[in-house]
Amino acid sequence: MSAIAWNDELELGLPLVDEQHRRLIDRYNELAAAYRRREPDDDLAQRLGILLECAVVHFNSEEALMASLGYAGLEEHREEHQDLLQRVRRFQAALAEGRQTITLPVLQYLQHWLLGHVRGADSDFARAARRLAAEALVAQPS
Repeated sequence: MSAIAWNDELELGLPLVDEQHRRLIDRYNELAAAYRRREPDDDLAQRLGILLECAVVHFNSEEALMASLGYAGLEEHREEHQDLLQRVRRFQAALAEGRQTITLPVLQYLQHWLLGHVRGADSDFARAARRLAAEALVAQPS
């Protein structure tokens, strides 16, 4: 499992969102590196928890930005966030009960979701955010 390298394709042009995405990728990379080093399951579970906490902060911030701009795709976007959070929380519960361990397919799922979400739904939002911000500027009285 290779690390995710930040690149221009992931840059959305929304500074706060981009910074939070970098943090999410850093947390994912730390988890993947710990997996490659074969760290104990408890350590991997702790790193997964840190990634989840980072995701919750980011999702709340991103959704608040969407709401403030009147983004029409907010509810669908929120559902994507909630789906991931529910899956990870169920996985965490299985880890805690000893029914599951962190495996390569789990890491692949997280990587695929993160990259797909940034390149897809978040990219769509970034384009809409720039358009909505421009429209708001034009609508302001001189």
